Amino acid sequence: MKMIQRSSLVLFSIFLVACSGGNDSQAPANAPLPKVSTLAASYQEVRPSKEFVGKTEAKEDVNIQARVGGYLVKQHMPDGAKVKEGDLLFEIDQDTYAAEVAKAEAKVAQDKAALNEATRNYNRGKELISKGAISESQMDQLTSKKLQAEAAIKVSEAALKTAKLNLSYTKVKAPTDGTLSQAQVSIGDLITSSTTLATLVQADPMYVSFQVSERELIEYREERQQEKAEGKPSVEPVAKLKLTTGSMYQHTGSFNFLDNRIDQNTGTIKVRSVFPNPDGFLLPGQHVTLVIEEGSAVKRLVIPQKAVQEDQVGKFVLVLGSDKVIEKRPIGVGQNQGTLITVTSGLNEGDQIIVDGLQKVRVGGKAEGTPAQLPEAN
Repeated sequence: MKMIQRSSLVLFSIFLVACSGGNDSQAPANAPLPKVSTLAASYQEVRPSKEFVGKTEAKEDVNIQARVGGYLVKQHMPDGAKVKEGDLLFEIDQDTYAAEVAKAEAKVAQDKAALNEATRNYNRGKELISKGAISESQMDQLTSKKLQAEAAIKVSEAALKTAKLNLSYTKVKAPTDGTLSQAQVSIGDLITSSTTLATLVQADPMYVSFQVSERELIEYREERQQEKAEGKPSVEPVAKLKLTTGSMYQHTGSFNFLDNRIDQNTGTIKVRSVFPNPDGFLLPGQHVTLVIEEGSAVKRLVIPQKAVQEDQVGKFVLVLGSDKVIEKRPIGVGQNQGTLITVTSGLNEGDQIIVDGLQKVRVGGKAEGTPAQLPEAN
């Protein structure tokens, strides 16, 4: 019986120690609240916009090809050089072509001498035939020789022109302004008339091409017709570029080309915009997002895009209430405006949206908010 009482006492002691240890591990009631950054949802003027996937294209993208054959003797511009129209780029050995020019010049001189002789004989023959000193047949021969000499001089002069052109083609010049690529040949290579020496790209301004569906094109034209019928001022669409980093390109663009037919395979039509590119920031072949702003500016409720989260139900944000309690708020969203996004439902102006420190908090908990400044919509 004493053994049972002693065992009960030991168990009771262990229970008291366990209870005492559990109380020590509880978090203090006055622990500091997690800190978060908040932004107030507010109205800003935005323009209705649509986004399209686009690709940059150089205004000019030229293959620099030789027009005559020969050994390459010099590259006058280094790889990657900024060149102007008419700048000398490459030089092909000229000796053979210079000799052809000299030969053609000698042939022209020879034919001119023959023409002079034939002309003198022709003029003399006209005097003699009027006196009856030569026959009609002889006069016909003199006339034929003169005509043949005139034709021969035209042929030799054309050959001289061709020889001079071929000689000039040994100096390969830039057909337009642009940036030279890496040379595809080396000094001493034997060049043919179809050899590509390099490429030349003119990237200022830069084109951005994209595809618009037939439906979108018709809707746009119908809207413009409606505005015209109602006497509303026509507002030209503005093109902006969103880069792969998510940032916006500093220059805005305009539109300069609409294809003349719908692609039957895709049901789309090609549209091209043009952007200034004075510092060469954009390169041909880049994939970009083209943001087209249409119509007049309207006021919309906006919040930072980074505050928007998504689960299986849809998009939502965390709102910090006046009592510092965190609330999950489902929202409807509209178009992007740079780093911001418009909100169509679920929020009111002034609601404090948590934008930084989301990983520190949970719905129903409390947090200490630090207000931040909402950027302007782009």
